[in-house]
Amino acid sequence: MKVLVIDTSSMAASTAIFEDQTLIKECFLDTKETHSQKIMPLVDEVMTHTQTKVSEIDAYYVCEGPGSFTGVRIGIATAKGLAQPFGKPIYGFSSMFLIASGFKGVSGLIIPMIDAKRMDVYYGVYEWQGEVLATLEEGVEPLETLLVALQDKYPNQDLLFAGDALTAYPAVFENPQILGESASLIFASEADSIPRAGRIAISSVVTPESASVHTIRANYMRKSQAERDQSHA
Repeated sequence: MKVLVIDTSSMAASTAIFEDQTLIKECFLDTKETHSQKIMPLVDEVMTHTQTKVSEIDAYYVCEGPGSFTGVRIGIATAKGLAQPFGKPIYGFSSMFLIASGFKGVSGLIIPMIDAKRMDVYYGVYEWQGEVLATLEEGVEPLETLLVALQDKYPNQDLLFAGDALTAYPAVFENPQILGESASLIFASEADSIPRAGRIAISSVVTPESASVHTIRANYMRKSQAERDQSHA
């Protein structure tokens, strides 16, 4: 079974082909070009390198957000355009899940946080349970409120933090009063905090039987800034 994975949730874009859950090839590009300029060349590259035809892809996995509103839409539209002519299923996963997938085998909790602006973050809490990356929770919260709540929910746990919120709000993560006490705290590097299609824990993605071009939806977790501003006008 061949699967094509697409991610356009951050500034970077990436594609990957898996065969029977084994990564065959990943293509990654982190430039200022728009996702509409980047994603199809990346799809072409990964397909050409693996000598794979579109008709040979059995399923598509695409990041449904949160993240770049425009990027997420482009990624989903690309997956739909490739899947629909052949009636192939499309399965979604979150950008936080994709980041967490890169820390295979880490003990304790993995907590990716993506900057949602104005001191808010999109976040997820994950844990490896054997070979399965389990999703404990996902959501959007004010950063400082979330950090305090995590200490209450998961006391004395090993915590690994990742995501661009680390570089967006460094002072918060340096404040011991907010972080509280944990068994250990690990902060991922900026490079390891970038979502990449080739790192996905593909066997851990929940894949409902009804997944299709008609059911896959972007998951922004909240309205865009423009929509929020309009609702308050």
